[in-house]
Amino acid sequence: MSEIAQPANIGSRAATGAALMVAARLLTRFIDLASMLVLTRILLPADFGLVAIAASLCGLTEAILELQINQALLRLPTVARLHYDTAFTIGLIRGVVLMAVLVASAFPVARFYHDARLFPLVCFLGLSPFMRGIVSPRMVAFQKQLSFWRDFAIELSGKGISFVFGTVIALLTHSYWAIALNTVIYSGAMMAQSYYFAPYRPRLSLREIHVFAGFAGWMTMAQIVSALNWQFERLLLGKVMNRSALGMFSTAIDITNIPFLALFTPMARPLLAAFSHLSEDRERLAASYQKASVAMATVGLPLLIGESLVADSTVRVVVGPAWVGAVPMVRWLALSLTPAVFTLATWPLLLTFGRTKTLLKRNLLEFGVKFPLAIAGVLWAGFSGVIAARFVSELASDVFGLFLVRGLTGLGVWEQVLGWKRSVGASLFMVLAVEGLKWLLPPVDTLAHAAVDLFACSACGAVAYTFGLCMLWILSGRPEGIEKLVFDRARHIVSSRRGKESSVFGKSVSFPVSQPIVEQGSQDSFH
Repeated sequence: MSEIAQPANIGSRAATGAALMVAARLLTRFIDLASMLVLTRILLPADFGLVAIAASLCGLTEAILELQINQALLRLPTVARLHYDTAFTIGLIRGVVLMAVLVASAFPVARFYHDARLFPLVCFLGLSPFMRGIVSPRMVAFQKQLSFWRDFAIELSGKGISFVFGTVIALLTHSYWAIALNTVIYSGAMMAQSYYFAPYRPRLSLREIHVFAGFAGWMTMAQIVSALNWQFERLLLGKVMNRSALGMFSTAIDITNIPFLALFTPMARPLLAAFSHLSEDRERLAASYQKASVAMATVGLPLLIGESLVADSTVRVVVGPAWVGAVPMVRWLALSLTPAVFTLATWPLLLTFGRTKTLLKRNLLEFGVKFPLAIAGVLWAGFSGVIAARFVSELASDVFGLFLVRGLTGLGVWEQVLGWKRSVGASLFMVLAVEGLKWLLPPVDTLAHAAVDLFACSACGAVAYTFGLCMLWILSGRPEGIEKLVFDRARHIVSSRRGKESSVFGKSVSFPVSQPIVEQGSQDSFH
């Protein structure tokens, strides 16, 4: 087992852990993309709309019964067997209660939406959160050591297994059950593999329940409100819109969330572990938070803006021309998420200090702004109104987060905002470059033209953003940050390769002293 991370290498190990989890999530999102490529060409938008209602209900129920067991274990200085037993027992009880609630609510939900298919679908999808809740609790031991390669393997293989089974079922049945099966198999595969990587023999006990009860109170409420923020839109639209329109909106959300969830969600655990180690050193914690926040904006902002720029070609290539109605949704949904990238690191920061009540306040603010605006928006402007409500609520949460960070770390609001200036400036340069290129490209009216547009604009955007970011970094005096980290890593790799080449070359031209060179052939002398 790896040694516990020491303060000197916490930053490095946290960065490595975050990079590994981001890589895992990126690869799983690529598999999701492949699954979307297949399923959207086999199934109908109405099928996705139907599953979206059932999945949203399961997600909301899971959040209501959510207990942050993993986060509670991460904050313990030492985790004993009784802690693991209690964590497993709580997860099992929660899973049983969750399944009972879903089964009991499935029939009323089917009646409410006037669709009998929702009853078995809700019951079946309930297996997914149940299995996620009983993963091996010993996985947290590796996360405390900032070792995340096991999480990488579990996520990647689980997604691969579910993709194969889901695709086969879709091809054989052409049924919406393929989407549901994909989800459930993914959770089951992850649960089974967690016991392989972190062996644990389940034993029922609640002796250490006080550890979790004290931590989970406000956190549970915060999780419920967060789930409402993410799920109530689909449940609302499922009532006032037809299944095909909801399927378009749900698929648009899935497309826009691919880079967001792939990059930022997996960073939470490494950041929580890193911030926990630095919680007693406010100055280092502030510096660590600022670097994490700037890095998230540097990577996330161009991805979301770029996704909006290529929405038309992305939809045509990924899900096909039958889904062109989702193009404006993807374009504006991507932009509605941009405020969120600036203060995403506040979540692990608040958990580091156990400020779960403050996290609840932040989520309540976001929901309080979004809910009335979404209701008015959907009645007045349909999907556009819902998307506008998303943007305004994210912006309000962003401003609130700035002041939270100032209180916890001492970082000034203006100091935080200035940290994002290079990513914002480089993103504006990228927009100009991509929009200029579009004037030279053919209209996106065929699959071939869409593929050309997607590739050319993506490449142009990546080059333009990288160039603009590097120029602004140099003009700023090459400060510490993600640019310097990448530059130093690249220089180290180049130097290492040159050193190896020199070493190999030095060995290849060396000759035995005891044997004159003139007695060897030119080819032999290099053997």
